[in-house]
Amino acid sequence: MQTRLKDLSAKKCVAMLEILSRDDIYRIHMASLEILEQVGVVFKHKEALKIFEDAGAIVDHRRELVKIPEHLVKWALDKTPRQVDLLARNPHHNLRLGDGHVHYTNGYGADHVIDFETGQRRESTIKDLEDFTRMADYFDNVEYVYPSIFPRDVPKAIVDRYIYLALLRNTSKHCANSFLDLDGFRDIVKMATILVGDEEEFVRKSAILDTNATSGPPLKYAEHTVACIIENGKYKMPATIESAALSGGTAPVTIAGTLAQMNAENLAALLLYQIVGPGTPIIYGTIASNLDLKTGIPAVGSPECGLINVALVQIAHHYNLPFYGTAGVIDAKVPDEQAAIETLQNVLLTALAGGDFIHDAVYSILETGLTACHEQFVVGYEIVDRVKRIVQGIEVTDETLALDIIKDVGVEGSYLKQRSALRHTRKHLLQEHWQPTISDRLPRNIWASKGSRTILQNAKDKAREILENHKPEPLDRDVEARLGSFIKEVAKKKLSMTGVM
Repeated sequence: MQTRLKDLSAKKCVAMLEILSRDDIYRIHMASLEILEQVGVVFKHKEALKIFEDAGAIVDHRRELVKIPEHLVKWALDKTPRQVDLLARNPHHNLRLGDGHVHYTNGYGADHVIDFETGQRRESTIKDLEDFTRMADYFDNVEYVYPSIFPRDVPKAIVDRYIYLALLRNTSKHCANSFLDLDGFRDIVKMATILVGDEEEFVRKSAILDTNATSGPPLKYAEHTVACIIENGKYKMPATIESAALSGGTAPVTIAGTLAQMNAENLAALLLYQIVGPGTPIIYGTIASNLDLKTGIPAVGSPECGLINVALVQIAHHYNLPFYGTAGVIDAKVPDEQAAIETLQNVLLTALAGGDFIHDAVYSILETGLTACHEQFVVGYEIVDRVKRIVQGIEVTDETLALDIIKDVGVEGSYLKQRSALRHTRKHLLQEHWQPTISDRLPRNIWASKGSRTILQNAKDKAREILENHKPEPLDRDVEARLGSFIKEVAKKKLSMTGVM
């Protein structure tokens, strides 16, 4: 019989870890303002330049450069809500960011997979996306579902629409959406409109979608990113602003300098969101790390990635904004000890700092986001389950101090025999003592008698159980039919335009 994994607690997390002092945060903030005023940020979009200029920024149209005075940053921060709601197909899975809870997502965007049956690395498919999405739907610790897979068997011109449909079919949680361009953005809005009923309902429930603006560091935003920011002004969908800086490559080698540049990039995007859609909910984020200067490859599993996340949690909360960060990404090529160390290190750091929204936490993707692995997904679940128990902390009340129980058991008594102690244990055990799913605690002789199984063998069995048995909440039949028809229309139109049939 299939056992659904249990969420430990919905208890709020009090930040236990800080690495920046108040003075440090102030100096980073002031350095970012100086960057915005004196260096500026490039926005590769003519309409955006006019929008900034009309708002009072200094714009060099030839260089597409925007210099932003401090008062506009303050205005934008004042306009931005302090909490962000994300709606799901099933309202039970709705999320609120910024209320003190830590939330977790799965990994994002692999274009290869370690085949579940053969163990060989191969290109990813739409079926892989469906399978990994069902696993994300199953795991309680995945509270917001990203596309773990970018399928290679769907034409690239329309892959974002197929991805969104696959997510909707295989989870009732809030789904990320990855539009490749403005047309993709508009089509996914149409798909979400079909999902909720009609345009009027979508305006009311636009948080069924969320958008993002990723910088192209140093200090630049690409045309399609800016176009989607402007389009979002019509709907005021929640938006994540995320610098993609690489310390030592596209940002200074010093972490403090990287933070100052990242903050400037984020604040520039936040301003544009608020100009075109005042009151747009914003999640302040990062997908940054450092560049390994020996190889030229991002070092996403590095301690520096964790430090950047912790620092930006503090900066986001200084602005009273919820935080989003990629904290579980893995450099390891196989699901081994290195993979576990890298995920645990950075997810735990970010959770202890009180990060509101830890992207890539329940991580299933190896090789710096390239290769998805079912076993690693299950291991990632258990890592996050451990982290959640740690940040849950210790509750000190009359009930948990258990003085009456201690007196009942007395000197040299047994908490395994005394009735009041047993009742107390039954009541509190699962909340107080974390229970493993795939880790082993058996005595060696019993472990050996059961085949001396490794954690990866247990993870593979758990993944197989999920894939064979878990059925996500189905879409309404009429909605699914309409979405299918819409996708066929879009595919026919886009592929005829590109000459791919």
